[in-house]
Amino acid sequence: MTTSNQLLLLGVLSALSSAAGAVDTSQWKCESCKFEQGVSGTVEVGAGSVSEKSEEFGQYNGLHEKGGFLIGGGALRSRGEDGAYWNLDASNLGLDTRAVDAEGGKQGSYKLRFKYDESIHRIWDKVLTPFAGSGGAALTLPAGFVKAGTTGAMTSLAGSLQSVELGTQRKLLGVGASWNRTSQWEYAVNFRHETREGSILRTGGAFFVNSAQLIDPVDYVTDQVDATASYAGKKFQMKLAYYGSKFRNDKHALTWDNPYTAIAGETMGQLALPPDNQFHQVSATAGYQFSDKTRLSADLALGRMTQNDNFLPYTIGAPGLPGGSLNARAATLDAALKLSSAITDRLRLNAAYTHNDRDNQTPQAAYNVVTTDMPLFVGPARTNLPYSFTQDKLKLSADYRASAKLRGSIGADFDAHKRTYADVDTTRENTAWGKISTRLTDKVDLTFKLAHGERRNAGSFQPIAGITPPENPLLRRFNLANRTRETAALRADFAATERINIGLGLDSSEDKYSDSSIGLTGGKDFNVNGDISVMFTERTSLHFFANRQEIKSKQAGSQTFSTPDWNADNKDTIDTFGLGVKHAAIKDKLDIGADYGITRARSEINVNTGVSNPAFPHVTSSLDSLKLYATYRMKENMSLQAGYWYERYDSKNWMLDGVSVSTIPNVLTMGLQAPQYHVNVVRLSLRYKF
Repeated sequence: MTTSNQLLLLGVLSALSSAAGAVDTSQWKCESCKFEQGVSGTVEVGAGSVSEKSEEFGQYNGLHEKGGFLIGGGALRSRGEDGAYWNLDASNLGLDTRAVDAEGGKQGSYKLRFKYDESIHRIWDKVLTPFAGSGGAALTLPAGFVKAGTTGAMTSLAGSLQSVELGTQRKLLGVGASWNRTSQWEYAVNFRHETREGSILRTGGAFFVNSAQLIDPVDYVTDQVDATASYAGKKFQMKLAYYGSKFRNDKHALTWDNPYTAIAGETMGQLALPPDNQFHQVSATAGYQFSDKTRLSADLALGRMTQNDNFLPYTIGAPGLPGGSLNARAATLDAALKLSSAITDRLRLNAAYTHNDRDNQTPQAAYNVVTTDMPLFVGPARTNLPYSFTQDKLKLSADYRASAKLRGSIGADFDAHKRTYADVDTTRENTAWGKISTRLTDKVDLTFKLAHGERRNAGSFQPIAGITPPENPLLRRFNLANRTRETAALRADFAATERINIGLGLDSSEDKYSDSSIGLTGGKDFNVNGDISVMFTERTSLHFFANRQEIKSKQAGSQTFSTPDWNADNKDTIDTFGLGVKHAAIKDKLDIGADYGITRARSEINVNTGVSNPAFPHVTSSLDSLKLYATYRMKENMSLQAGYWYERYDSKNWMLDGVSVSTIPNVLTMGLQAPQYHVNVVRLSLRYKF
């Protein structure tokens, strides 16, 4: 139909409607515009079972215990004609990972929020220790424990071992409110109270050359408050905010009995636990829309961190405090400025600048050095080094659309980093990059990216004064050393047919530390991946993905505090595969599906010291996971949910495997072994919608 004919038809219809008079639209209905009012929701109840106890399997999902568990959850919705509403969501009510979220209010006027959340972090399946009181601030040995100079000579050790659980339970309670005084201003206040309880593994405590792995208690409380005032105008927007966080630890020190024969009368040791601290920050964000094509935004935040818990004595056996407290404090300043402008319909320019400053204002003082928790080893005084830094980043980029099938981007990043009490005062890193995206055909899309970066020191390396014993002057820390980085990435997507899509990707990165004779001298990261999705029919679909990543690094060291006399090669390989199928077995009645995943990881360490030494064994891990699920619709508002989950994990780690509590003569370990498990989980629940 030509434009003139269209206009003629519209004119005739307009005339007819005018002749017929006004049309009554009060009974018209929009069939596709359904606005639910009243109360609606879903409820899900059921049960499940876990075949085996495994702390590793249940690290975060709450399925660490063998046996049955309850399934409970659901959602409620309420909508009123006046804009009033409330939502309630609950999940995992039968597990230690339960959560409840509620929100209600009146649209365009106010909003109230409530959140309760629990999470659990399990760590090791089996931990053995002779100490009683795990989870508390005092670890004691049982009566009659035979102390000795080595673990093998502790004749009562085996009989005093007890199995303990490591892990933490977090509980979070949050409330908040927001309201609009006008159409342009909105205010909000949110408060979070979090507790974390349990026990975690500590590296260990030492007496001279003897040490023992210990369990730290966790009894933390964190309170956070966040208040904002936001303005949204047609061209100008801004937000003012305050954030505060207060951390408290009810246990300030851990004491433990010395399981070894005392050398200088020391029968007990003491270590500090995380201290109380606070953080406060005020911030402002603003944005201005100069035109439809140009926008400027800015951010500014000022913060302050403090920590002033009282010091512990140097040692229990040699009381004497280094002072009242560290009186630690640091000021932070974070600022950002961003400008984006569409110069033409094809060309857009972007610029972003950020400034981050951390001014550590902790006073310096001389403190005696405690080599181990023994009065004989309280050494000469050293001065603390309050580390500070300033970082400035500038990013410039341009995006150009040459045609509907060809786009390109180029950019440059500049990073200047100044530090105090570091091997070098200033490092500067510059990176140039380019990216091209093209549609070769209607079925093939390609994206290619290249980047070249160089980091250089503004001065020579100088060992940090005050560190005893001194470090090798040839050592170059990898985050400060001169480095050249080359990266490349390629992504291809193919629409093989209307039902088959294929994606392939390559990523490569290489680091060279040509000026480092001791330390990290090189590194490579290579990643290849692919994915396929197939829609066999309207009722059956399949997806598959595969990924392989190789990470290599080289380092050199010196055993004689001079030039390099040994080197090491590290290689990590991770292979991941996944397959998923969905099928509507009975249309609108029964849906089934399956997901299967495989992960294999391998770590190789080769050290060359110039002599023939046995190579380190490989560290390996493998994970197989199968999930089956089905949904059967019994009625329009009622369905039966079923699921099966099998997971197998196996790992080998020469640093843990075969090392019992007393294997190392001067280290009392907890007998930790590389994790292994195979677990079956079944679930069955009923979901009702109303």
